[in-house]
Parts: sequence; C-alpha cells; structure tokens
Amino acid sequence: MWECCKCHEQNEETFSFCWSCGTSNDGIEDKSFQGVDEIAPSSIKGQPVLVTSTGLAEYPDQQEVELLACVKCGSENIIPNVRIVTHTEEFKKDLQVEIYENPKALIFKGTHTGTLTAYICGQCGYTEMYISNPQYLLNQYKKNKKI
Repeated sequence: MWECCKCHEQNEETFSFCWSCGTSNDGIEDKSFQGVDEIAPSSIKGQPVLVTSTGLAEYPDQQEVELLACVKCGSENIIPNVRIVTHTEEFKKDLQVEIYENPKALIFKGTHTGTLTAYICGQCGYTEMYISNPQYLLNQYKKNKKI
C-alpha cells in the first residue's frame, strides 16, 4: 500500500495513480483528473450506481445488477458477475452468507443462504460484492426477528 501525498488515501501497490484524486504514486498531480461525480452522465448524477432488472426470479430472488461506473475511479470498464469461490483440498464452492432462523440451536438452525458475486473495475481494481437474493434474505431476517 502507498499513501497519496495529496489526499492521503491508501492505494494498492499495483495502482500507479491515486484512485481518489488522480495523483501519481511519485506525487505528480493530474490536473485533468475528474472524480466520479464529475464524469457521470447527467442522467445518472445523484442516482445510485446500481440498476436492477425489471423483475425478480421466483426463488431465489436473484437480481441482475448492472454497474454503470466504478465508484472509485469512474471507469465503465467493469467485469460483472465474477464468481467468488472458497475451496478445500477436495472441492471448491461459491462463497455464501447464511441467515439462521434459530441461531442458538446446535443443529437444525433453519439456514437460509445467498451466493456472493463480485463486480471488478478493470481500471483501478476496486471490487464490490453482491448477494444473489437480497429480498429473500431480508424477509427471512425480518420474519425471524418477530419470533
């Protein structure tokens, strides 16, 4: 990691320029650098970066998420829906989150899961993770809070 001498943001070693202000790692400012708010099309300024499809699938309620621009550098070079895996010596599987109906139980917790996928900026490397079924997990969480 290196710290930008202008804005003091932390940057990955592989970054040649600060993701926040555009200053190079040797301290040279880029006068033409524009932040994401400056380069976003006027039609999406002030709007969330995410756009969802018109409907949700039956179950799981997976949403198709389209990232319009990187929230760090503003690039539209996004690699969507990247699989995130965890593995042992024997197999690999998609990385998941778990919500429990009865978290204190030793077994039969009533587990509800969602699969994580990543969106990666091809310009600066910034990565965001999204869950496959947010509405379903939220509903289970709210339902279980009432019990």
